[in-house]
Amino acid sequence: MMNIKIAKRHFFRFPREKDRWIKWIKACNRMDLMTLGPECTNRYYRLCHLHFQVEMLRNFEGRVYLSKEAVPSIFFKPIQPGGSKSQDSSQLVSFVTIFLKPERRNRNSAVGLTTSTDSQVDPMEFDERGTPIVSPLQAVICPSTSVKQIIDLTTDTTPTDPLAPTTSPETEAAPAVTRENDDGLPKRGRWHALTQTPDASAKSLSGKRRIEGDQGKIPIESSAAKRRRIPRAEDEDQFKAACAKLLPRDSALLVSACISARERRKTRKDFKDRQLALQLFLMAPSAYEFYRPLCQLPTVRRLQKHIRDWDVQPGLNDNVMNALRSKLKSLPPMKRRCCLCASEMRLRPHLFYNLSRDRIVGFYNTGTEKRRSLARKALVLVARSLAGDWEQPVAYYFQDGVSHAGVVRNLILQAIAALRGIGANVHALVTSTAPTFLRLSRELGISTERPSFPVNDESVFYIFDVPRLMRTTRNVFTRHQLRFRDQKASWKDVELFFRRDSQMRLPLVPELATSYFQPGKTSRKTKTEYAVRVLGSNVAAGLSAHVASGVLPLTAIGTMEFVLYFSRLYDLLSSRESARTNTKEFGQAFTGSTHEICFLQRALEFLRSIQVIDATGACVRSIKCFDRWQITVNAVIQLWDTLKEHLPALRTARLSQEGIERVFCSIRRQSGNRARLTPILFTRAFKNLIGEHLAERSGEDDSVASARRMLKRIASSSSSPSLLPKANEASAVAPRVALDVGATSHRDIDLQSLYERNAFRRVCDFLLSECLRAHAGCSVCAACATRETINDSIAKNASNASFSLFISGLEDVFMRNFEQLSNEEGVGSRMLRLAQQIEYRPPCPDFPVDLLIKLFLRMRIYFTLLRHNKICRDVETRDSLNVVQL
Repeated sequence: MMNIKIAKRHFFRFPREKDRWIKWIKACNRMDLMTLGPECTNRYYRLCHLHFQVEMLRNFEGRVYLSKEAVPSIFFKPIQPGGSKSQDSSQLVSFVTIFLKPERRNRNSAVGLTTSTDSQVDPMEFDERGTPIVSPLQAVICPSTSVKQIIDLTTDTTPTDPLAPTTSPETEAAPAVTRENDDGLPKRGRWHALTQTPDASAKSLSGKRRIEGDQGKIPIESSAAKRRRIPRAEDEDQFKAACAKLLPRDSALLVSACISARERRKTRKDFKDRQLALQLFLMAPSAYEFYRPLCQLPTVRRLQKHIRDWDVQPGLNDNVMNALRSKLKSLPPMKRRCCLCASEMRLRPHLFYNLSRDRIVGFYNTGTEKRRSLARKALVLVARSLAGDWEQPVAYYFQDGVSHAGVVRNLILQAIAALRGIGANVHALVTSTAPTFLRLSRELGISTERPSFPVNDESVFYIFDVPRLMRTTRNVFTRHQLRFRDQKASWKDVELFFRRDSQMRLPLVPELATSYFQPGKTSRKTKTEYAVRVLGSNVAAGLSAHVASGVLPLTAIGTMEFVLYFSRLYDLLSSRESARTNTKEFGQAFTGSTHEICFLQRALEFLRSIQVIDATGACVRSIKCFDRWQITVNAVIQLWDTLKEHLPALRTARLSQEGIERVFCSIRRQSGNRARLTPILFTRAFKNLIGEHLAERSGEDDSVASARRMLKRIASSSSSPSLLPKANEASAVAPRVALDVGATSHRDIDLQSLYERNAFRRVCDFLLSECLRAHAGCSVCAACATRETINDSIAKNASNASFSLFISGLEDVFMRNFEQLSNEEGVGSRMLRLAQQIEYRPPCPDFPVDLLIKLFLRMRIYFTLLRHNKICRDVETRDSLNVVQL
């Protein structure tokens, strides 16, 4: 039975056991609780610890507990009016304190009461809002005294004699507020929500309702009084002038900015305001949280929404680069050194018309070049710090099925130059072993002796992803026999070791499983964990132990040495810890020690000596896996020669595609874990990731210099129109949508259920009905619509300006021009200008011709792309948009 602690009092529940519950209610003289029962009483009623003997209480680790045999026995007797004692001294007084807020007990003073027993009572206290905290004893002694009377009696400064008799409870004076710890200010009594009476039991508590009703009556200040409290403009100017004289310049400007921010009403900020707020946040995130409520700055979530509103097209985006520039300025120079990770993600061919941007998403687009071929891949670039913990998606590019190495080379060189222009020192390019990047390495002239390429007279080192190299090595090892230094390494030795080890009672490598030795499954071939464990140090130690014990033949020594080399090489090229918390030999961060450099030199000699032998015994020279290992090892050695003067250690795990893999996983998760995303889903998810990574804070606190720069920026921008808009300044107007027709039901039309000769009639009927609905109340158009019966007989006698011929003319314009304009910006507005050139004489001059043209173009684009996407699901070889075939 745990207590509920409130200030210095403890409250206990009524027991649930029926025998103890009856003893409690009899001791409290609350026989009216018999109708509620033990469960309800235990749930809604509490009893103060002052009603129990001290022997019944015990303190255990700061919590007060009540013994199971405890029964309340201490109660006060009621005070009769006039100070006379009660004749019936044996009658107990109900003292269940759950319905009243407990007061703070005053240890320095006590007030005597004129009762039959010598007792002391806690004085009444006031909280910060001026509402009195009525003690339970006062409520019992003065049950008919209102809260207002208690306030008046308490605040009365006239000295009163506490022993003097009173004529009525209404005129009885309550004890005054006393000084506690030499502090004349009133203290606020704390209370817990669990000690309040529930609504189910509040109906029978009229006294509590009366007290709560009086406490809730807060005086409402009139508008005139509020206006008197508002300082005048000259007072504000005087205050700002005083701050300018007495405070430092930055602090005075900040005070002025805070006053101006508090005065202005909350208006919708434009794009420049949010951009400036984003720059302030990127300067010093912790300082931004402090200054945000003072200067009415947007929240971090609102800044992320602002980033999602950016128009992030394929290619380098100015907003992203400017935001990354601001973030890099707040970092020390050591953490600005980074690598650029590049990888590809497969997409599903799909076209989507973005109405707000007036463009079709899903074509080949690299930012500088656009084609009408469908996008099947997305090239993603992510910048990752070498010494810090930040990583940022930089750009993406939509490409078709075949990626040209020359195009990819130009895109990556432009990205590296742009990153260096904003302050990021790019030292390495990390790619996978996909065919696109193998062609890229040859395009850049990468070789085992030359693992770098120049960018603006500075070397950038080319590094292949080490986990992918481990997977490729494992796959080559399972299919071929390897020779090096007059020794042989065979996959059969590893399989034999696994069979012998799995039969042991205590296996040497318990983490291995049968699934690790089934490379036929695609998911297991691409699983990095399987390759790392098979080529791990535990397997090498197990092979050595089995060879020493005679379980395996002596020829397995070459396999053991092969596995040991790649295990150590993987540990050294994937180190994460900067301190010596890793028990592996090369598990710590790379420091360029003599031991590490010597091992890398030996590893290079080992990699050069490896020969791949097929089943016939011939040497296979087409496998270049071990050449890529040499390129990576040489690149790490030369990279450390460049960074050793700037970094104390290098976490080589940062030189991998782990960050870009997390980006791909997040993109798939946002799109419903689809195997192949559409271009529009990829674009939306990529924009969300940009905002999330920009909002991430560094592991260390903001520097004083960054916070000071942010303070100066806020102070200097306090009088700027961007941060201090005028009262009559209008909010930014949303961009105009070219084909905006409002809410229509054109997507509900099922053209496939109609015959080909009736589809045109169905479209004309729908367009005419929508125009009449927008042009309601015109009798001329309504009469013309009843006469306009679209069928073959009337269409032959119709004039050139009839409704059906006008729709037919719109169809001809769409078929001739849409395919050529589909990959251009503003495709809807261009088609609208071409369609408006067709002559049409409406029956009424107020007939909505523009609405008719826009609605037709919206319908035609929608059904064209819908049909195209359905065909692309069945035909994988479709590479472009062909309107004639739809």
